[in-house]
Amino acid sequence: MRLIFQMTSTGDFSDEAKEEFLADPSLYMGDVQSDTTSGYIFNEPAGERPDLAYFNWAFVCVRDNLSEIDSMLAGASDDWALPRIGTAELAILRVAAAELLYINSIDAGVSVNEAVILAKKYGTEKSAAFINGVLGSVARHET
Repeated sequence: MRLIFQMTSTGDFSDEAKEEFLADPSLYMGDVQSDTTSGYIFNEPAGERPDLAYFNWAFVCVRDNLSEIDSMLAGASDDWALPRIGTAELAILRVAAAELLYINSIDAGVSVNEAVILAKKYGTEKSAAFINGVLGSVARHET
């Protein structure tokens, strides 16, 4: 989510931007225990990098399917144009939508739940409900 946040902010979804992100552990490490609930995204023990297989999959999936993901999100967000959605919320939605649309090994409820947890951490007081509603619509559309 943090990489997609950075890329959403800068508009740079290049391999070089991903490598620069990974080269600076302060962008994805830090006080991970207080950053997310135990067992959720980017809650790596101190000194460990995130699961790079998932990390690379999420990066490539979001980058290569960005228009389809954004189209699905726009259709599910009830009159909220994507530019109106906050950068953190949009990054969370993009990663979770990628999971819902392109990976079958993660249960839809798990993807939505983790997105809601991230929204509570990084969004506004209304972000969690908004993200839950949008992703619920995406999940229903995909089943």
